Amino acid sequence: MGWNTLYLVLGIIAGVLGIWNLARQRNAFLSLMGVLWFLIVLFKLYIGPVYSYRILAGFPDVGSLLLFVLIPIFLVLAFFSGGRR
Repeated sequence: MGWNTLYLVLGIIAGVLGIWNLARQRNAFLSLMGVLWFLIVLFKLYIGPVYSYRILAGFPDVGSLLLFVLIPIFLVLAFFSGGRR
């Protein structure tokens, strides 16, 4: 079992937990972050051209933008969103 397989299994678990939390109407930002992380892992490991696609010259590729910009934004929003108790 290689590191890529372990990374994919963790991504699948994050995606399933994200969908399950969305179905239970829990924290939407945290749930979407799990689903998004699964998609990023899928793109990085198995659909490489999509992950490494460059929109503009001198601009980071799509995978880096998703991984280092979009996921932290969802994480910060998940911390500040009010949860039901």
